[in-house]
Amino acid sequence: MSATITFLIVNIVGGSAVLGGYLICLYLLLPDQRETLWGSVQGLWKPVFVVSMLIAAAGYLAFSYVILFKSNPMEFSSRFLDTKHAVSIICMIFLISAATWMPATITYLKTSNSIWWIIGVTSLWITVISLFAATTVVMAFPLAIPSAFYRMLAISGISYITFHCLVFDAIIWVSRFHIPLRN
Repeated sequence: MSATITFLIVNIVGGSAVLGGYLICLYLLLPDQRETLWGSVQGLWKPVFVVSMLIAAAGYLAFSYVILFKSNPMEFSSRFLDTKHAVSIICMIFLISAATWMPATITYLKTSNSIWWIIGVTSLWITVISLFAATTVVMAFPLAIPSAFYRMLAISGISYITFHCLVFDAIIWVSRFHIPLRN
């Protein structure tokens, strides 16, 4: 299967899992958990988080557009990443970990079992690490995206979502959640 088709499938399936998880959990099954999931993120922090989430989503979409339509996936291959599917594999890890956070955190809230808190927080850090890897790969292989404009678009997009997931999710949200471990 071509690298472009693989990347597209990974993002359709993975993106559906992430967005579907949010839709199902927050709007269909557990609308009463929406406020609880913010933890102690309150006041002006909420709109800042939301705006940053939207910019991060736009950044990932810009990155994905460049990978799909403006890159040569074979150029992402090297001695260390000996596959044309390197970006797809990294993005698959990102999307799986991003899809894990919501159900793990809701399960923790419902059961108070600390293993679910650990899984939720670990998923946030795996998300950050995989996004950092994607950023590094795009920066390390400039020939994969021949156009300087599109290379900068991809780097800017993936860098912002990496920043958002690191700072807003893995650091600020985790530190402000304030639900003590019980088990």
